[in-house]
Amino acid sequence: MGRRAASALVLLGLLQVVVLVTLALAGPDDVTHRAPVRVVAPAVVAASLVDQANEMDGRPVVASGLSSAADARASVRSGRSVAAVVVDLSREQDVLYVASANGDALNRALVRQVQQVEASFGRSSQVRDLVPARQGDSGHRLVYGLTGLAVAAGLMTAVVITWLRGPRTATLAGGVRRLGVIAGVAVVVGGVLGGLAAAVYDTGLGTWWLVVTLTILASSTTTFALEALFGVVGIGIATTLLVLAAAPLVTLTHPLLLPEPWVAITPWLPHGAALAAGTSQAYFGGDQVLRPVLVLVTWSAVSLLTTVDARRQRRRDLLATG
Repeated sequence: MGRRAASALVLLGLLQVVVLVTLALAGPDDVTHRAPVRVVAPAVVAASLVDQANEMDGRPVVASGLSSAADARASVRSGRSVAAVVVDLSREQDVLYVASANGDALNRALVRQVQQVEASFGRSSQVRDLVPARQGDSGHRLVYGLTGLAVAAGLMTAVVITWLRGPRTATLAGGVRRLGVIAGVAVVVGGVLGGLAAAVYDTGLGTWWLVVTLTILASSTTTFALEALFGVVGIGIATTLLVLAAAPLVTLTHPLLLPEPWVAITPWLPHGAALAAGTSQAYFGGDQVLRPVLVLVTWSAVSLLTTVDARRQRRRDLLATG
């Protein structure tokens, strides 16, 4: 490794430490950001409630109406929304449904924000928990840990292969073999970690295995794509991308409580997609697994295409300088 490459890696490492410490000290916001909330109310007040909620400063919630209390409960139980308010004008109190599996910090913020809107209408609410957290798993911390292990496994697989074989392969066959090794590691480690999660949460192994395997693949292929573009320095860039952007894993904070820009970008990054899929599988019946799985597949597909294109471009440059 040249002096410039080593210096770049050192600088990237220092940057990561600074940002991680900053995130840990700053902590989460005390308000949500665009949290999906559903409202069930008589027509005379439903539109006003939804509009006022959506007009709150900073857009802490994205409110929309539903037609029945059963639909509201189903929305929270499936993870499609983080809270739902059912208004019954014949009673003094409304009902606010939440899922404590999402974490106490998120629910405290939601309760405060919903009650702020209701107070302007002279109403109050009674909180009911539809999806309680498992004992010892407040805020689904095991899912956070599992996600961190999967991302780290993918990154370390790429680092070890680079250490042994270099950042780039000389032939296409070598690249295919490298991909085969990555896939093998992802399947084996994914099976082990997925089996652990399935046993703890008493849910199906197949989805856990798929999510963890895809997370490892996304991390590894992203690292190799950046190495194909930038050489060994690509490892530092990949670490920056996969570690610095992982604010939820650093602070154990629900993504909806993260400050900007993390709240916007987290769902579209490998760790964010894995966290969303794992949370859905652990507590919400896997209803919201498809989108994050597609995000993980897209990261791997784009990374592989980038690696192939970078190799083709290097061959053209060699032929041109021939």
